[in-house]
Amino acid sequence: MSRPPQRLHDAIGVTVLDGLHYPQRSLLASIGTQRVGTLSEYANLWKFTYAPAWLASADRFALAPGLPLQEGEIQDGSSFRPVQWYFDNLLPEEAQRQLMAADAGVPGADAFALLSYYGAESAGSLTLLPPGKSLEAGGMAELSDAQLSARIRDLPHHSLAAGAAKRMSLAGAQHKLAVIERDGRLLQPIGAEPSTHILKPENTSGDYTHSVANEWFVMLLAARAGLDVPPVQRRYVPEPAFLIERFDRQRTATGVRRVHAIDACQLLGLDRSFKYQMGSVEALARIAALCRNKLATRFRLYRWLIFNVLTGNSDAHLKNLSFLVGPDGVNLAPHYDLLCTTCYDSRAYGSGKRPEHATLAWPILGVEQFGEVNFAHLVQAGEAMGLPRKAAANLLELQRSAILDEAQQLLNQVDAENAQLLKHTPDLDATLAGEMRCLRAITHNVVKEMAERLSPR
Repeated sequence: MSRPPQRLHDAIGVTVLDGLHYPQRSLLASIGTQRVGTLSEYANLWKFTYAPAWLASADRFALAPGLPLQEGEIQDGSSFRPVQWYFDNLLPEEAQRQLMAADAGVPGADAFALLSYYGAESAGSLTLLPPGKSLEAGGMAELSDAQLSARIRDLPHHSLAAGAAKRMSLAGAQHKLAVIERDGRLLQPIGAEPSTHILKPENTSGDYTHSVANEWFVMLLAARAGLDVPPVQRRYVPEPAFLIERFDRQRTATGVRRVHAIDACQLLGLDRSFKYQMGSVEALARIAALCRNKLATRFRLYRWLIFNVLTGNSDAHLKNLSFLVGPDGVNLAPHYDLLCTTCYDSRAYGSGKRPEHATLAWPILGVEQFGEVNFAHLVQAGEAMGLPRKAAANLLELQRSAILDEAQQLLNQVDAENAQLLKHTPDLDATLAGEMRCLRAITHNVVKEMAERLSPR
């Protein structure tokens, strides 16, 4: 008869079970200099404990609805894992995660190890550090065009953050780098210094050519359409790079302060794998109900929904909505990651497909393709989100009727800017020509056709 397994605990907190070692790992979570709590993991079960000082602070708030303020541990179960899902959502996804794991020398499936390595700079306000570790004093290092160009050319063999002065993690599937933009120069944050911008190079998969110009153009168009979006830039080093100002940063008299932010998966307590599957008009209504200003949030989310349909964005998933969180509650953040994905199915790219046959990020009241969406569907979607029918119809028509003129004016503006760019950097001729082809496809093959399709007639 075999003896039962023996459990022994050594001095460093490692449990030994019949020769198998399960490390008991922990990270200290802070916002600025304020300790928020302790994240722990043992045998792939995660738990989080708020610090007593945080619970007693007048400025306290819950990191997310799934992690409510309470004394004692919030512990994951075998299937319902709000702690792991929340913190895993801070990490990049897909190939980007594997690259960063390889750079760190840890398995891509070990989310806790990735947080331990890259937690000094993440999405939102949190810094995650092992016990006994602290961030060095804040500082900045120059990031020259030549250095950035070398990193971009090294993709996808290494992540953009490889060789950076600070280990950094940003959520999402695309390659990204957290930087500081100051007077037109790019700098790398060191130690406790917060980044101010996020930089993205061209998509390396080949699926979305000229993705930098695409996102830059669509974000500028969103601002013209009345959406709240951060300032964006395009740069050439000479490879194109997209630069967006972080909305989870606040400039103060003494520097830059981190602001707590979460995405919609974290708000709804979902694992990142559900970012498409759980998206719906009903989910948008639920999101608005969790925000401080519910009515204004409904209108903003409805405007976002309309814009994504008009611009053919099939990547409008739940991780592409974010929220600023503080003692006053949850507020919808400015929009980001807006681009046209269906333009690559247009005649301009010789595709055998058509933009209207592309699949939406998630069905809108049962409708799955862009070409199936009409005026009545979107008005019904607004009603399902809690908006009065007339208000939804008026907002839809206002946005629909103006977007083509705005897109054409913006296209003309970009064409004029490119002419000036070429005077100083003629080597960009082929790059800019390819980008204009993409922007014309967005304007004439997607926006024009969708605006006509959504006419109330």
